[in-house]
Parts: sequence; structure tokens; C-alpha cells
Amino acid sequence: MIDLLPSVEQQQIIDSVVEFFERTLPVSRLRAPDTRWLSDSTWKEIAALGWFGLALTEQDGGAGYGLVEEMLIAREFGRHVASPALFAAMLSAHFAACAGNKTLLEGIVSGELLVGLSNELPGTNRHESQLHLLDAQGAQLVLYWNDTGMGLRERTEFTAITAVDSLDEAVLLERAVASNSAPYAWFSAERSPLPRRAALLICAQLVGVAEAAKDDAVAYAKTREQFGQPIGAFQALKHECAEMVVQCEAAYAQTFFAGLAENGGLGDSAFQCAVASLLTTEAALGNSRANIQIHGGIGFTSECDAHRYLKRAHLLSQLGGAAGRHWRLLLAPNRDDPHPGDH
Repeated sequence: MIDLLPSVEQQQIIDSVVEFFERTLPVSRLRAPDTRWLSDSTWKEIAALGWFGLALTEQDGGAGYGLVEEMLIAREFGRHVASPALFAAMLSAHFAACAGNKTLLEGIVSGELLVGLSNELPGTNRHESQLHLLDAQGAQLVLYWNDTGMGLRERTEFTAITAVDSLDEAVLLERAVASNSAPYAWFSAERSPLPRRAALLICAQLVGVAEAAKDDAVAYAKTREQFGQPIGAFQALKHECAEMVVQCEAAYAQTFFAGLAENGGLGDSAFQCAVASLLTTEAALGNSRANIQIHGGIGFTSECDAHRYLKRAHLLSQLGGAAGRHWRLLLAPNRDDPHPGDH
């Protein structure tokens, strides 16, 4: 039997991350426009906590933990609607380590180098890529990927950078163009485990979003009263909340099973990752919608945080352009991926 519950040591890591977020970056911060994004001092404080190097070897300046511990932190990123740049920095540290670039690695782990995230837009060609940059203002590096692989570039390599409005107001969004120049490193989806690590960290964030939405809905159902009793006493809302719990449990179990499979080098890890990606997207979007519905009219207002989880679920589900790849792997694995476990 596989134990998917955190160990005592893993729980201590979770507790330290939760304490930091509740003290420094609570979800309520997003209600104030001037406090939505990370300051340089907060970024360096996070780096000092060791998050960016958590799963690096001690020789690379890390703490020597594994993928699962990174996923537990990423889960809290989702619960607290944290900047996508944090997860980009964790991945970029692995990129630098795999590329053997010690200077780059030290800069990322120490927090001296800020990292943004990018997402390729549909319809780009092989000569230049149209992208969205997420929380990349002021960053020296930008992590990006698509169905073919992942890379790391300097922000100065992007041109035609234009600020655009974001559906998720917690994220600074820009549109840009990347030429076909060589990045610091490029790891193909067929030969490197890093794109699957990215997918699993996104899954963990989606689990966190689903759990936060469920907790928000349950708390409101306990305190909001109609007809002289809490609305959670009504059968329809009981069933809705119960369904949200089931969605969370299924998404959590599949995600961390996939993480263990990937960490252990199991042959079906790519398949398990694809299942996790689809389940977590469904759980995060479904729970976020249900949370807004349970809140009623107030769920759409800026004073309420319910809508923030839905916006973040949509953003995370679009990263990496991998949804189609996951469906192809599940529906026709022999055609697109004859040896999924050998990558």
C-alpha cells in the first residue's frame, strides 16, 4: 500500500510555508491593487527560506529533498494564489543545475536573479514565438515551454513587449515576441523529465486551488444564515460541499501518486502525470465555480476572494500548452508515445 499522506518532516515543511503565507502574503492581500505582486525584499526572503533549492542536491546548493516536497510547497502556492514566478524559479534552478551553469544556479537559488514565466500563444511559427509573460516585469530571466520542450531565456531577448490586461488581476501580464536565438538551456519533452516536473508542479497548485475553494465554501456555508439556520444545513448545499471534498481527494491522490511514480522512475509516470493534469484541472475549475455559487451574489464582488480561485484555476490550466498532449497520451498512447516511461 502506498502512503500518500505527508510524513512528519514533510508536514513541518508545509507548516513553515503556510505560516509564511499567512503572515506575509494572505489571499486578502489581493484586494489592494498596490500589494498584489512580490517585492524584491519578499522574493529574497523566500529564497532565504530555501524554496527555490529545496529539491536540488547539496552539491548544487540545495536541501536535498525530492519532487514530492516541491509539490507540497506548490500546493500551498495554489491555496494562497501565489505568483507563478515562484514556481518558475523552482524550475529554473533545476534548469541551471542540469545545464551545469553554476553562476546562473547560484543567482536563482539566492534570489539575486528574478525569474518570470511565459506561455506560448497558439499560431506561432518556427522563426519567432508569440508569448505571454507572467509576472516578468523586473525579472532578468524568463522560463517558457510548449509541447516540444522547455527553455530559459534572458528577458532582454524578448521584443515588442506590451502590457495587457489579465483576467487574473493578481498577475502582471505582457505580450512579447521571442526570436529563434538559442536560450540558456533547452530540454525537449521527449528526452527530459523537467517538462513533466513542471506539469506536476502545476497539478499540485491546482490541487491547492481546489482545496482552498472547498474550504472557503464550507466556511461560508457554516456562517451564512437563511430562514433561521446556516445554509450548510440545506441538503443541496451539503451535497455540493461533499462533491467538492471528493474532487479534492481524487485530485490530491492522483497528483501525488503521479509524483511518486515520476520520482521513482516508474514506466507509466507520463501516463499518471497526464491523468493528474486532467483531474486537477477539473477539480480546481469545478470547485471554484461551486464556491462562487455557494457564496451567491457576493461571490462576484471584489470584497470576496471566491472569484480569485476560479481565475487562477483558468490561468494554471493554460500553462505549457499540454492539455492536448495529455489527452493524446490517454486516448492513443501507442501512436504519440510508444515508450512513455523511457523519456
